[in-house]
Amino acid sequence: MAKVNFEPRNYQLQALDDLSKYLKRIGDIASSQGDAITPAAQAFAARTGRGYVEAPDVASGTPYVCVRIPTGGGKTLVAAHSVGVVARDYLQTDNPMVLWLVPSTTIRDQTLNALRNLDHPYRAALEENFGRNLSVMTVDEALSLSRPDAEGGACIIVATMQAFRVEQDKDSDARRVYRDNGNLMDHFSGLDAAQKMRLEMVEGTNRPVASLENVLRLHRPMVIVDEAHNSRTPLSYETLSRFQPAVILELTATPQLKNDPDNGQYASNVLFHVSAAELKAAEMIKMPIRLETDPDWRQTVGKALDARAKLEEMAKAEEAETGAYIRPIILFQAQAKSKNDPHRIVPETLLEHLTNDKNIPREQIALHGVGFKELDDIEDIEARDCPVRYVITVQALKEGWDCPFAYVLCSVAELGSATAVEQILGRVLRMPGTVRKRREELNRAYAFVASKSFQSAAASLRDGLVDGAGFERLEAKDMVQNHGGYDLAEDPADYVYDAEPLPEDETTTQQAVETVLSKLPPKLKERVSYDGGTRKLSVRGRMSKEDRNLIILTTAKVKGADRQVDRLFRRSNRITETELPEGDAEKPPFIVPRLGVFRQGELELFTPDHFLDLPWNLAACDPARFLETFRIKDGGIGGEVDIDEKGKLRISTIEQVQGQLAAVVREPAWTLPRLVNWIDKGIHHPDVTKPAARIFIQTALEKVMEARGYSLDELARHKYAVVRELRTAIEDLRKKREQESYGALFAADASRFETSAEIGIVFDEIKYIPDPPYRGARKFDHHYFPIIGDLKSHGEEFDCACHLDEHPDVRYWLRNVDRKPNSFWLQLPSARFYPDFVAMLHDGRILVVEYKGADRFDNPSEQEKLKIGNLWADASGGQCLFVMPTRRDFKAIDRVIETGK
Repeated sequence: MAKVNFEPRNYQLQALDDLSKYLKRIGDIASSQGDAITPAAQAFAARTGRGYVEAPDVASGTPYVCVRIPTGGGKTLVAAHSVGVVARDYLQTDNPMVLWLVPSTTIRDQTLNALRNLDHPYRAALEENFGRNLSVMTVDEALSLSRPDAEGGACIIVATMQAFRVEQDKDSDARRVYRDNGNLMDHFSGLDAAQKMRLEMVEGTNRPVASLENVLRLHRPMVIVDEAHNSRTPLSYETLSRFQPAVILELTATPQLKNDPDNGQYASNVLFHVSAAELKAAEMIKMPIRLETDPDWRQTVGKALDARAKLEEMAKAEEAETGAYIRPIILFQAQAKSKNDPHRIVPETLLEHLTNDKNIPREQIALHGVGFKELDDIEDIEARDCPVRYVITVQALKEGWDCPFAYVLCSVAELGSATAVEQILGRVLRMPGTVRKRREELNRAYAFVASKSFQSAAASLRDGLVDGAGFERLEAKDMVQNHGGYDLAEDPADYVYDAEPLPEDETTTQQAVETVLSKLPPKLKERVSYDGGTRKLSVRGRMSKEDRNLIILTTAKVKGADRQVDRLFRRSNRITETELPEGDAEKPPFIVPRLGVFRQGELELFTPDHFLDLPWNLAACDPARFLETFRIKDGGIGGEVDIDEKGKLRISTIEQVQGQLAAVVREPAWTLPRLVNWIDKGIHHPDVTKPAARIFIQTALEKVMEARGYSLDELARHKYAVVRELRTAIEDLRKKREQESYGALFAADASRFETSAEIGIVFDEIKYIPDPPYRGARKFDHHYFPIIGDLKSHGEEFDCACHLDEHPDVRYWLRNVDRKPNSFWLQLPSARFYPDFVAMLHDGRILVVEYKGADRFDNPSEQEKLKIGNLWADASGGQCLFVMPTRRDFKAIDRVIETGK
């Protein structure tokens, strides 16, 4: 199988971070039982600014949120990591019970195999939080679940929703989940009255039914609903309510967004949404989709076959350079059989055409979903010895079939509805190895459709991207491009591409340019050359986007080099000007110099490494803040499930859930070293050694026991509260240390700083993530990219954007999106500062604008931003400008452009 990069991407980490902050916010919200709005709803509104929909039938107040990730975005990896997040930040338990629901038995088996495989990244995500204290099982296996396994670590039951549904007048296998079961009797010994109240009892007795349903109720499971759009019926919610879940996390590309309870429609609470641009920037999907149409289905098939053959040639060249194996595959969408139309292009017709007319060996073709299941017989379609290059279907493919080798979609019929397209369209979007390829052609998907109308076919593909793959309609508009006439042929690997002459200048002499090029990495340096006589840069072989950006930054001081390097990139990748968005052909690269610090004679990008010595000796710090703030709250770990005024179950406080879980587990006796070690594992401290952290924690516990009279058993019983307060205390100490060290660096020697394009950033449309995209009616003429990110259609920042767009000295401007990998930032004591706007002026200078509301301008944190922004500008020698306007004083922008200050 092709090696896949499963390291969490930035957006996956951000999704998990948003989930963590949401759950922590619930715990921070003080809410009495009588509140009309639950903490789960309040926290959701605070995080998203949107209203919250309670899960029908499930206990009111149960956190019920959705992470929306389009096809190809890695939902399952997020789900695996989310178990640790929920256990730590909400359930506060080492042994969560998880009900992981999937839409089909095929996906169930895939998920089970991955979670059980000790070498699989999904399993690694679980072990990162729970070590080897893991049980992954089916419902059948859970029917014999022992109490030690249930209490000894994370227990994950992977099943379909159907496995738990009990339909009237039907004796289904699901009924076993609710029956008395002698194998589960041990789970119900030693329960107190409050615990028994939450369970189903044997009729006429005071004994709980020894069922898997009651085991789940005891452990208040976290429920993961994969492909949640498939589980939205009243019966699904009723089924979930049986198990009294503590948290419900949905993952889907296409959540229900309309809320109409009268008609049985309940919207998902989308906490986090990933854009197509984010997936492309993270190298998860192929984009754009290049579409070509032809009314003759035979011509359509022929063009698709030609494209696949050329892609395979490129894949072999790619493998020779990188070692990555790819075998491009075509997905053929045939027509369904019809008694009324014997001329339809059914799978058998297409198969005959491929084998007889095109002489394709039968073993290279797989039929599936049309009475055939030939994909089921292929153990690993990505294996080198697998011959399959063509898959024929009608609509449905093998469930869970995710083959990144699928590059080409070929439909031999007019595309009708989005439903007819979306079932297989997502199959050609996944990027092999989730790593961008050197050849741009291998970073795209291709569609060939038998159609008289390109526009109609393009509209159907875009609808499929929206309705089936989960992309935004605004994004889908640019995801389908015309492929007609595009040449996939490749130049020889050693072909030398020449640029136009550079201007005659002191920076373009042979010695000056060779000195600059000597800084390139060895493998790239040997491919790039310069002729001082003709003043031409040359590159041997294709130039990747990464090569382009690196050469542009390295040659930043060579006059005119940026344009010529950009043209070399387009020329070596056969990108014609007609393929580029209007105006892009003459658009110069957007390079923003960044702030550096000289260390041992070398200029390095300014980061925390320059003002923080690691590791931090936390053991020498005073835990005074912990002593001041930590208090044990009486009754905080008890609680029952309440009934609201409508007779519906209601969770009043997070402590109830945590108390119920703590009461289930029979813990061994605590010692101080054991408690210190347990607490240390619950606090992330990459800048502190374990011995130093443990000394600090033990000192804090000893002092609070002495000062407050708490016993060790009391601290152990409230250990999650201890972790919360200690985590906050350590974070406060960390921020104080960072602030003091940061200030000392500035006071020492300002001449050590320099702003340079050589350590700068090149704004790249592939890496620009407009999340969320601007949707206002006002058209901006000078934004550097077609789509603008994270800009509202009104307000002071919008007015600032309008001022930049209309300014005669601004050539291009860019909305600098917060917290994205390819955004411009400056280092603050404890975080990165992402200014609101970056502009390229006609005279070549770079302007950075941070707009600040009047109510925040004088805050110390905002003044830190002003300080570092001014330092960045001062260290640039007049090439860079920084301004922080407030109170709609946009003339401040005019003044800094005019005066340079």
